[in-house]
Amino acid sequence: RNEIVDALPTFASSITTASSMDTGESVYNLIPEPYQPPPKQPLYRSKFPGVPATSKKPAASMGVPHTVVDSRQFLKKGTAAQQNVANPEAVGVQQRSTIKNKPSVPSRTEKPVMGLVSQKNYITANAVDNILAVPKKPVSNRVNYLAKQDYGQVPAYLGRVKQQIQEEYRMIEEMQSSNQPQEEDDIELITDDERNKLLEGLKANWEAVNKEYQTLSFTLDTPAKKKRKEEYEAQLEQIENDIRK
Repeated sequence: RNEIVDALPTFASSITTASSMDTGESVYNLIPEPYQPPPKQPLYRSKFPGVPATSKKPAASMGVPHTVVDSRQFLKKGTAAQQNVANPEAVGVQQRSTIKNKPSVPSRTEKPVMGLVSQKNYITANAVDNILAVPKKPVSNRVNYLAKQDYGQVPAYLGRVKQQIQEEYRMIEEMQSSNQPQEEDDIELITDDERNKLLEGLKANWEAVNKEYQTLSFTLDTPAKKKRKEEYEAQLEQIENDIRK
């Protein structure tokens, strides 16, 4: 027991030290402290005197007055167009036209025409006009293809197409008829001399075309050279076929 009593001051001092060092939660922190306003700063005082300068130069803003102005004499309505001492000529001022657009008010002695009474019943007349009126047809912006002038007729381009087809058929028939063998009575045989002359002419043509063909360059680097070569080859082939016949 004596040891416990001796240890109490040491324990109390340790608790006091720990509480003083602890900055976290505490029972004492739950009670709000009263608000203390911050101390008020002293009022600012300028080092310059506070009384403004009352001395002002005469005519500092609008200049020195040259004439004495009477406040009772000012420009009134309609006085700008009148010639007076202040405005003798009134240059550039035009007066408003005095011509009245509306007719004047009739005088008390003028009496209107009285006693005119119409016997027309406007209610009945309007009803009859509406009954007998022809109702207006609604205006439609839709295109009526049945009302066209060429409705039901064959289009013109079909006629042109049919004509082209008939011409092609006619050309085909002519080509076929030219390739058909002719009758024996219509065939005329040539002699050996004429045949030899014809062959010699074909061979001469072949030699001329072949000479031109041989002069072509080996490099066909342009489309013109390729086309010329193909034309020469087709001519040579056609002459050779004619010679064989």
